[in-house]
Amino acid sequence: MLAVYALRGLIVWPLPLLAEEAAYDLTGPQLDTDQQVLERGTWLHTCVAASPAVAVFVAVLLRLALSLAPAAAAHGLGPGAALRRSWSLTWTRAGAVRVLALTIPLAALTAGAIRLVVQLALPLRPLVRGWIEEATGNFFAAYYAGILVPVIVGILVAAAVTLPITCTAFAALHDQLRSSRTSPPRAGNTAGATA
Repeated sequence: MLAVYALRGLIVWPLPLLAEEAAYDLTGPQLDTDQQVLERGTWLHTCVAASPAVAVFVAVLLRLALSLAPAAAAHGLGPGAALRRSWSLTWTRAGAVRVLALTIPLAALTAGAIRLVVQLALPLRPLVRGWIEEATGNFFAAYYAGILVPVIVGILVAAAVTLPITCTAFAALHDQLRSSRTSPPRAGNTAGATA
């Protein structure tokens, strides 16, 4: 299962990271030289500057197409076979619509849970800030730790709440798509075909 997550991450995330790095190298402000690689205002500069957004869109599509891979791996498939099954089940007319219809409410649930828990964890800021400043004497570390603690708590609690729901929902969708793909034709259809 961990190999599926790792392989899926290696497929999905390098493209946006490389596009961001390349776009910054070609269009970003270069402090050590007066020479610009791409002149501002040209269509090539605009295309390169927009390439990270396009790469993120492609990464989201890839991530959606491979969202059923952990459920396929739970059925005993290896990492590569699980990714291929997820790809083949998702890129059907029914599969793409169902994956998208499941993903949007789950993403909204996760974002809402993170936002709610972060707001509820805001009273931790002064407590953590005071404790770390007293323990280390470092005001800056205490200040930033105080800022980050509600966010970390929000992410961890939201993950603990929404991950089981998400995994169960995608496993049920995987089973439904797999069974509808491999189900035998109905008796009325076979009788009509043989007549």
